Amino acid sequence: MRILHIDPDDIDNPLAGGGPQRTYQVYRRLAARHEITVLTPTFPGSEPETIRDGIRFVRLGRKVGDHGSSHHITFFFALPAAVRSFPHDLLVEDFMPPASVTLNPLFTRRPVVASVQWFFAEALSRQYHLPFYLGERVGLRLYRNFIVQTDAMRRLVTQRHPRARCELIPLGVDESLFDIPIARGEHVLYLGRVDTRQKGVDLLLRAYALIPPDERLPLLVAGHGFEWEGVHALASELGLEPWVEFLGRVDGAERTDLLARSRFVCCPSREETFGLVILEACAAGRAVALFDKDPMNEVASPLGCELAAPFEVEAYANAIRRLLHADTDELTRRGAECRRWAKRFRWDAVATRQEAFYEQILGESA
Repeated sequence: MRILHIDPDDIDNPLAGGGPQRTYQVYRRLAARHEITVLTPTFPGSEPETIRDGIRFVRLGRKVGDHGSSHHITFFFALPAAVRSFPHDLLVEDFMPPASVTLNPLFTRRPVVASVQWFFAEALSRQYHLPFYLGERVGLRLYRNFIVQTDAMRRLVTQRHPRARCELIPLGVDESLFDIPIARGEHVLYLGRVDTRQKGVDLLLRAYALIPPDERLPLLVAGHGFEWEGVHALASELGLEPWVEFLGRVDGAERTDLLARSRFVCCPSREETFGLVILEACAAGRAVALFDKDPMNEVASPLGCELAAPFEVEAYANAIRRLLHADTDELTRRGAECRRWAKRFRWDAVATRQEAFYEQILGESA
């Protein structure tokens, strides 16, 4: 099978998120049996083309002046010609900002699979006061076959497109995380993009400020983002500077080490398409404090994690306090439950299911 995959992110980009991890982890397991080409945007220092574990990555677009989004804008406009020129039996498209969908199904006569990695056009419309959500609502009808990561997303897609066929295939988790000893760590950890609109770092800081100082552990905030000045200012305003350490972006080894030394993990997201950090923490045997909001509550261990009423700062502070007060036996029990839950999310199983879905679609089209 010749698979042409459109990914708006790239595994080699220093600012990459969780989406390209799925692309890489699935396709490196399928590359021996299929010819796979992944189209991604360029990024600083990128090569026009590279082969990684049998996957061909082709970078499209370019930077224009100092425009930070130009890589993605020019990538978007380069896609129609690329879709027509790269031979393929199946086109797979990861949804991308600003409207989630694209018009690329119009440029191929082969079957198309929409992978719902991003679905926040409405939030972006509110932020920029532009009608991106209209493109999402109308363009969704161009697709018939979808891969969704949670049941909540399946409900949302089928509500807007009743004829959609949605295959629920979640993300997987790095096997090495299962080897981390379950232990009573020395800090509280936030991992992920540092922003306030989606990831809720502001809610975390405000909740931590409600916890009595003698109950706090050091709070480590690790990840990339563009709101550092704002979150630093908020931490200072709340008097949290002695307790909060901002680490910036961390690589795989540092990420694993931070999880291994953490007591538990905070995931205060307002919205996600999945919530990979929750799953990574569970695999590492660490409880997670999160809001009881789908789809994050689908990903969290029901017996090991702490859920709070959505976006209520005081309730979130109480959830964090319960984990701060937990003794070693309780943390060990919670960690074991989290790890047992996470074992159902393995990349080998994810890749097998995704390949089977591709072959089913291709067989039907034949």
